[in-house]
Amino acid sequence: MPEKYSAEEWEHFRNRFFNSMLNDTQVAALGQNVGVSWPFKGSDETPAKYIEFDFEELQSVPGLIGKKTRIKKLMDILRETLAFDDPFSDMVDIFEAESEKDDAFERILAKLEIPSLYPAALIHFSAETEELLKAEGVETLIQTIQFGQNLARNVVMGGDLKSFLNGLAHTDMASIVKHLPYRRNERNLHLAEAVGLIARDLEEPVQLELLSQAGVALTDDEEAIRKRASQVALDAALKTAMLRFDALCVWFTDEAADLELICTTNGSVERHFMPIDEPRRERIAATLARAKFGITESEGRGLLGKISGLFGR
Repeated sequence: MPEKYSAEEWEHFRNRFFNSMLNDTQVAALGQNVGVSWPFKGSDETPAKYIEFDFEELQSVPGLIGKKTRIKKLMDILRETLAFDDPFSDMVDIFEAESEKDDAFERILAKLEIPSLYPAALIHFSAETEELLKAEGVETLIQTIQFGQNLARNVVMGGDLKSFLNGLAHTDMASIVKHLPYRRNERNLHLAEAVGLIARDLEEPVQLELLSQAGVALTDDEEAIRKRASQVALDAALKTAMLRFDALCVWFTDEAADLELICTTNGSVERHFMPIDEPRRERIAATLARAKFGITESEGRGLLGKISGLFGR
């Protein structure tokens, strides 16, 4: 790391904040988050106002002229903000040797009992991030993490990949469960939560259609939303969801066998999905499970039609 309060450190801040989502956040707000007060407020009092100047020019910026203590305070705020926003920065810092190895994420995964070889294709990201990982040949969770680290060495990384890595680094459960089917009270990854993530990612009209098929009462507004999607669009969305469900069953072999037994013996499917802890998403997941294990391909109907038949509709 560069020496604190040096020209080299200031250049480091300029590089890191350039194109950062935090570049247009008020310095006072950033300071409040890290416990350092900043005397100026206003929409223009952002890192962007200051990082356009090099270290020598910074001394001549109005409000900082002759105020070395204030300049140090600004640098403290930027430094602590980077440490908070990018806790794995020691892995991507441009001043570190490229060969340095950091196994922090491996240790975090081991502590949470999350398998490092979990398929990257089953991690829930935006379509753009999923396409990027696929194009780069990323196949596992640990490779996803390593790819994110390497990416951050060369560009200012944003989006859901960065938030995922930050969540892991902080062991922030709310962030982790957005991307991985993690069960907080038991650790490890589980099929029920994985199907719940599929249910969550369905478009709202598809979710409402499945809820309606399962007998859940919808409001008038929800009925209007449900009717927006054509049967062709619904079938396409459900086909994609079921393909992902198929892939989950390959990974979660034992849990998939248990779920199939429940579905084919009139067991309580909804109860199986209670760990999701969101009643409507549990019902959608249960409906997908019944579609997966309770309907044969030979019925000759579209997937939505098969689901309708399952519920006698």
